[in-house]
Amino acid sequence: MRHLGYPEKIVRILENLYSETLSAVRVNGNITEWFKTLVGVLQGCILSPLLFNIFLEVVLARALWNLDIGVVISGYRLNNLRFADDIAAICNNNQGLDTIVTNMATESRRMGMSINTDKTETQLIGKHRGPCDIKLEGQVLNQVEDFVYLGGLISSTGSSHPDVRRRIGLACDAVRRLTKIWKSKTIRKATKVKVYETMVLSILCYNSETWTLTAEIKRQLRVFEMGCLRRIMDVTRRDCIKNGDIRDNLDISEDIVERIQARRLRYFGHVVRMDQHRLPNIALYGRVDGNRAKGRPRKRWLDNVTEDCCQLSSWLEHRGGYTSSN
Repeated sequence: MRHLGYPEKIVRILENLYSETLSAVRVNGNITEWFKTLVGVLQGCILSPLLFNIFLEVVLARALWNLDIGVVISGYRLNNLRFADDIAAICNNNQGLDTIVTNMATESRRMGMSINTDKTETQLIGKHRGPCDIKLEGQVLNQVEDFVYLGGLISSTGSSHPDVRRRIGLACDAVRRLTKIWKSKTIRKATKVKVYETMVLSILCYNSETWTLTAEIKRQLRVFEMGCLRRIMDVTRRDCIKNGDIRDNLDISEDIVERIQARRLRYFGHVVRMDQHRLPNIALYGRVDGNRAKGRPRKRWLDNVTEDCCQLSSWLEHRGGYTSSN
């Protein structure tokens, strides 16, 4: 905190708080002898998350100081993403990534912390993938094709399809665990719909604002949704009931794809209104250095946003709330 210029009075208060604190461990109902806490932050203290973030900020500032490596987006150099202790180092070559990891490990060790090699993995994203031999503490880190970061699955291909499949799988598990509710004859259908939206859709749509949806992904999402709604209605495909009739019966006005489109446009509005120096805004409007591969380019997230805006304009024009003159 002194390194970051915090007031000396605040630093001394926290020093006294930790120097005069004793801890004990309860084992089988018995309390051990009291001892001083020399490493770590106080459990349950509201200041602990903030102090830990300050500590990591200093470690990373020292480790990444004056490093001219990383990915360049419209002149802005990006070499790390971090959320609390979930830190992702980013670079466009193995040598640069090895330098970042080595510096972070050295500074962490100097500050009394160590990086868990079992939980640290490497990933190479792009069409041309090869070995990414990055060493930490003399051990080569495990290279993976898919990596879960902050709840979202990042694929080596850069596609959203693996993340969507994973979310559908997690949602299917939630549907299975709620089988008693779907089969209950005493629970109203409106209540079942609320349970579905709360317990299933919240799992399925997590991080859906960032998905790039293709026609195949949309089809898979709609198939899953209709399977859930048919469970609520207690009907099967053999009953030959149209999807639209099932939605009308359950008073559901928009399907899963339309829900995701609304969430995506809402998030797009947040990013557009952000300060131009924030990373989401830079990633949205920036351009990454390099050349595109030959062939038809893959659909991008902004292509989805363009389609959403066109559909919204057509809907407003149909409703009489939008004309070409305004």
